[in-house]
Amino acid sequence: MRNYIFLFSALFIFSCNEAPKKQTTETVVEKEVLIPDSLLGKDLEGNAILVGKISYAQMEKFGQAWFTPDYDRYKVNTSLLEQIKPLLNGKKVSLLMGTWCEDSQREVPGMMKILAAAGYAVNELEIIAVDEDKKTPSGIEKPFAATYVPALIFYNEGQEMNRIVEFPIGTLEEDIFAILSGEDYKHAYAE
Repeated sequence: MRNYIFLFSALFIFSCNEAPKKQTTETVVEKEVLIPDSLLGKDLEGNAILVGKISYAQMEKFGQAWFTPDYDRYKVNTSLLEQIKPLLNGKKVSLLMGTWCEDSQREVPGMMKILAAAGYAVNELEIIAVDEDKKTPSGIEKPFAATYVPALIFYNEGQEMNRIVEFPIGTLEEDIFAILSGEDYKHAYAE
């Protein structure tokens, strides 16, 4: 009997040391991207556009019909990318674009794919969506003085290095490398 009490006590003690494990099923739910009414505008034909300071996720969601297919199709020049990566370190990048603009729809997916592949935090990218007059309701576009979009602007220590305007002179990778390496680069509308 004494052996049974000892055995029962030992089993009881060992079974109490570990809390029973619950079987749980976790579902990872992607955070929904919201586009507030304050960012919605209309182009000259009455189509919905984004206007104001937007996030990468908002741009991607709003432009999913053109952004995602072109992003997926774009082939990054990996040899130039390896040269761009260290030069992009510590730089700030801003993008002025129009969700209504064919040039933005054509160039922005490739720009974003290059930046992402180079390790730039595209979720922290400053993106300003402008209307067809290159304006926003709050005027946040004024300091950028963009007359054509898209305008991908690179900064070093708060000073503008240069920008790609509307389309690259060479390829996107060649132009980004030229700007970041300090070459004498002139965008399409430079005087």
